Amino acid sequence: MRIRIINRLDFGIGDDKVLTMAVFELRTPLSAEERAEKRKLILRDSVALFAIFAITAALAVLTYFLFASFSRHRDVLARRWQANGERALSAGHPVQAVQALRSALEYAPGRREIEIDLATALAAEHRNLEATAYFNTLLESQPGNGLIHLQLARLSASDGKTALAEEHYQRALDGTWQGDGYTRRREVRLELVRYLISQKDYPRAQTELRTAAGNAPKDPDTQLAIASLMEQAQDSTDAFNIYSAHAQMRGASLDALEGVGRTAYAIGYITAAREALVRAVNHRGFSAQSESQQNSIRQMLANSNRILDLYPDPDLTVRARAARIENNAKIAGDRLTACITEPNAAPKLAALQAQWQQQPRLTLRALERDPQLEQTIMNLVYATEKQTAQVCGAPTGDDAILLKLAQAPRAVQSK
Repeated sequence: MRIRIINRLDFGIGDDKVLTMAVFELRTPLSAEERAEKRKLILRDSVALFAIFAITAALAVLTYFLFASFSRHRDVLARRWQANGERALSAGHPVQAVQALRSALEYAPGRREIEIDLATALAAEHRNLEATAYFNTLLESQPGNGLIHLQLARLSASDGKTALAEEHYQRALDGTWQGDGYTRRREVRLELVRYLISQKDYPRAQTELRTAAGNAPKDPDTQLAIASLMEQAQDSTDAFNIYSAHAQMRGASLDALEGVGRTAYAIGYITAAREALVRAVNHRGFSAQSESQQNSIRQMLANSNRILDLYPDPDLTVRARAARIENNAKIAGDRLTACITEPNAAPKLAALQAQWQQQPRLTLRALERDPQLEQTIMNLVYATEKQTAQVCGAPTGDDAILLKLAQAPRAVQSK
């Protein structure tokens, strides 16, 4: 037996008396059997605790793998439905695309690319209000997204909101793009050009096309596509320059040759037009075009030839040039005589008729002797064809040919 003082308490009684008390504890040693039982209890508790930890860890690992498997399965399903929606949209079935993409979002809620696809499908289904609301919501979190601005531009254009459409097209050009942003911006710019052409805003379309042409790669397909848009934007001169550069290459394409012919004819470069149109008709791919395309090119070539037949070429002999001028004067004079007989036409053409009457009697000899008379008569021919066209409508035959010549007589032999 052992005695241990646990604590000592001092009590003051009066000023000089102290009572000290001792607390004794009696401790009896454990027997060998008790110590063995205690060790067993500790061991059993340790094993139980370890087992609990092991089971918890196993459950955690199992839960992780089950959740990962479930997440992967959801992701697979989301991608599968998204692919189905994109295929349906590409095939022109927006209703099925909307259904598939909504299913994809159920498996992957909040995934941006699926939301954009769904909004695109809604737009394709002409559900413009829903699509616009969807895209505007997406734009709040990605205000610089080029694709979203492009889709909003298309929706605004479809709804006739011209100013808003142009604003979104411009922001799409300035926005961010995934992948090849350089190519995507060029495509957006050309789409903007087509929209401006549809709105007959040709000056702005021409400006955008010049920017596109300056930044575009030099491959023929891209350059010829830009030249074609320039034609539609009534910029025949710039289109002619692009077409001409490609027509001069070895193995020039039919598109380049026909483009040179069309734009040269529009500008009045008739000699260049005829040369290009002859090459186009003789091109191996010409017969593969539609009959209407072939007829259009052949008619333009015939007109070019006729213009050059009537044109008083300075390189001709004096007599040959005088003969052409005399013939042109007769054609224009007959046109004036016929036009004056129409109702209300005579007062409008009285001044022009007086100018003709003031001219001396035309003969080849008089024209050969007086170069100034040649120029005076041809100016009267051109004025006659222009004014009669305004008063009596578009001419036909040689009058139409002379009217075309009158638009740019000095450009005929330009290239």
